[in-house]
Amino acid sequence: MTMLSAIATGSVAIALAGPGAALAAPDVPAPAFSDHTTQTAAPGDLWGIYNSAVNALRTLGIEPFLYPAAAALCLDNTTLGLAPAVAGSIPGPWPKNTVQIPGLDLNAVKAGHAMFTFVPYGLGPDGSNTAGMQVAWVNLNTGRSGTATMGPLSEVARAMIPAAVPPELRPAAERAIRDFLFASLPMGGVRAVPVDTGRGTVLAAVFGTVQNGTKSCHFLPTVGITTVP
Repeated sequence: MTMLSAIATGSVAIALAGPGAALAAPDVPAPAFSDHTTQTAAPGDLWGIYNSAVNALRTLGIEPFLYPAAAALCLDNTTLGLAPAVAGSIPGPWPKNTVQIPGLDLNAVKAGHAMFTFVPYGLGPDGSNTAGMQVAWVNLNTGRSGTATMGPLSEVARAMIPAAVPPELRPAAERAIRDFLFASLPMGGVRAVPVDTGRGTVLAAVFGTVQNGTKSCHFLPTVGITTVP
């Protein structure tokens, strides 16, 4: 195998060789989000929807936050227009790659970093405004703290490609990662961002606004704790 093909294989391995590889296992069914943007939820379904989102995150190795979030007047056909959501986090290094290339770091989330995610249910595809969600965090061991703007999955996919991958190979690698993420999580309104938190116990809150068509969906903070080794 040439070095270029090895790099391409390693880039795709970010999407396929990490915790998400469990999606292909016969005893771990993939989350049923393929028709996400067209589904509606009856009031009694909201708890089941939340559990589905939690299971989707855990399938990827992402630990959900302590309690769900919701935005009122966001969806049709739910009580008060509620749109349920779940946030989560995962410390680096992640994914745990089975393909190794000397001198090339294939981890999307580096050691000493954490990636924070936000997964709402029932929202339509993203428009041009995708900057409304934030994460505020504090490292309880070091006192470091900060805020970061969460981006859509397309931005996350681009950020997951190692800088050493040649420009001519980046589009294919990015597409493989994006397809993997879209198959694992609902698309509309999903946000994520990797953050340099440093090692320690990190307390974080995710909150903000996501556009659902012409509606602005305001999500109150949901809080979680992550141990970054």
